[in-house]
Amino acid sequence: MSNIEKLQDYLVGSDGSKGYLLDDKLSNGKIIMLSGPWGSGKTHFWKNEIEPKFKKKSYAYVSLYGKTSISSIENDLYMQIYSSTNNEGDFISKASSTLISTYAKVFKPLSIIDAEESEKLIVASKHKKAIAALQKNALICFDDFERKSKDVDLNDLFGFITQLALTFNCKIVLILNSDVFDGKEKKLFADLKEKSVSKFFKFNPNSENLFEIIFNKYTLDEKHKTIILNAINEFGLLNARIYENILENFQEYIEKNPAMTNQEVRYFVLTLINFNLLHIVFKFYDYSYPSLGNNFKLPTFFIDQKDLSVNLVNSLDRQSSQNRDKFKSHSELIDILKSLISSEYKTTNEPDKKTETKPTEKLTEDLKIVDKYGDIIWSYWRLETKLEYRKGIDEKSIRQMNDFIETGIL
Repeated sequence: MSNIEKLQDYLVGSDGSKGYLLDDKLSNGKIIMLSGPWGSGKTHFWKNEIEPKFKKKSYAYVSLYGKTSISSIENDLYMQIYSSTNNEGDFISKASSTLISTYAKVFKPLSIIDAEESEKLIVASKHKKAIAALQKNALICFDDFERKSKDVDLNDLFGFITQLALTFNCKIVLILNSDVFDGKEKKLFADLKEKSVSKFFKFNPNSENLFEIIFNKYTLDEKHKTIILNAINEFGLLNARIYENILENFQEYIEKNPAMTNQEVRYFVLTLINFNLLHIVFKFYDYSYPSLGNNFKLPTFFIDQKDLSVNLVNSLDRQSSQNRDKFKSHSELIDILKSLISSEYKTTNEPDKKTETKPTEKLTEDLKIVDKYGDIIWSYWRLETKLEYRKGIDEKSIRQMNDFIETGIL
């Protein structure tokens, strides 16, 4: 049983069993934490596998992203919990607006209720209903915990959440990546977690588990499933949002291009991952760098960057031909490139004739540029040299896929 399946079974049960969150005697008044790496699909798991079990129950899902105060979090909570228990829609608001509008027409000369006061009455009524709902074994999920505004003090936030659980005897789930806290906030978070959190769950799916639950949402042939997943694993990616983006775009593209080869599907996936991460599509069909010879295959991105020196691009080309399988990490490749570039400048002490730049000054600039483009250089190296992702695909197909990935339009 996978990590995802175990969590789902424990939290909401299976085969008729209740699960922890559905057993009010076990979970009421408790704060639990669901933590996992960035992009690992925590929110997707919660929204698709857990949240549906709480339809027609007192439930609130509150994202802390962008919230700048405890009061804004509290207001959102009341609105969400009110909505979950009033399926007739915003009846209070609509009914009150109608009554006030009628009152104003009939008694316009004598009207003593203005819009501001009427809104206060509406809010007060909603607030009262929300409070009542919170007392009915409510479940509250606070997501994007680590993306809260810096204006919200972590100690105050935990105090608010703890008081909420105690006052209303409700169950609270915190979804977050606890590894993002650092410095004093990291120490404070650890202390608050120890004092407040009753249960801690680690969300740690592998790519197969995560891909499986996302793939099922799409109407794609099973024959493409293995190819797409293998390409994802070749790149080494665990990110639910990008998985969804891949499947959504691939579904659109394959409908218009049903005869895609396996190599084309692989290229499409790898290129789209790179575009999601770096917003770049590497193009090889418009390059020209005569000083480096006819066999030079560096993509247009590097050639078009005016601050990239011949020494840098020459070093990249040399590494592609000499050390195809050598590098296993970003840092290894960058370190070697810096070493090669440094050795290029040691062969001359003469200033550049055109710019009069001294070799040591230009070397410093080039080393900074390697750091600036480090992620792009590493991604290019992996795709082109290690994975050979263009192999066996004609130029026309590559152009078409690149254009779609860049523009989103077929």
